[in-house]
Amino acid sequence: MSTQAVQPTADNQPATITITRAIYKMDGGLDYVYRILGYVCGTLLLLLGLFITYQVIARKLGGPMAPGMDQLSGYVLAFAGTWAFSYSLRTGSHVRIDVLLPLFSRIHPYMRSAADWLALGSVGFFGAITAWKTWEEVLESYCISNDPATGACIQALTNTYPLTPLWIPQTVVAIGFTMLAFTSFQWMLSMVVRGILEIIHKSRGGDVADLVTTENVQEAASGV
Repeated sequence: MSTQAVQPTADNQPATITITRAIYKMDGGLDYVYRILGYVCGTLLLLLGLFITYQVIARKLGGPMAPGMDQLSGYVLAFAGTWAFSYSLRTGSHVRIDVLLPLFSRIHPYMRSAADWLALGSVGFFGAITAWKTWEEVLESYCISNDPATGACIQALTNTYPLTPLWIPQTVVAIGFTMLAFTSFQWMLSMVVRGILEIIHKSRGGDVADLVTTENVQEAASGV
């Protein structure tokens, strides 16, 4: 059975090209959201550093100080440290030790892809387990017991000023790890689908370069 060469046109392009480019656009949209979160988290860390510097100077000079700064600093770190995970993963700015990847690349390009895929899987597994346990803590802190008189839930509070319900910062952390797990598994699925579509496209006589446009070259070059 002969295979007909793929001749993509503006009006009637192969489904492999359409789906692949749609995946790239979806990844690009998610990357835009992650980038905004990364900028927000970075700005918060910068402001936190400036405020802590002010606190140190004010303490030395006897100036006015903000109460509860230690606890508020922890809240900022909890938000900025977890909500920026997805941005760090997608941009490859996290700590990564490339010991076996150069060897895999020399043996076969697919081995490098498989190693990246397994690395994403380990990150996603860690994020999912941590998110699951953190959400359990959120539910437990939201209602540790019931008021005997009214039957209303009694929430766990912090033991320092300001008295904040524990489920609020715990929810922030849980959302951050949930986003990390989602980013990892979504990226894994995207890699698998794009790989399958590439094989199908090549088997039909198409050029792999047709699957990638100039708009998604930058996304395609990003690393795990």
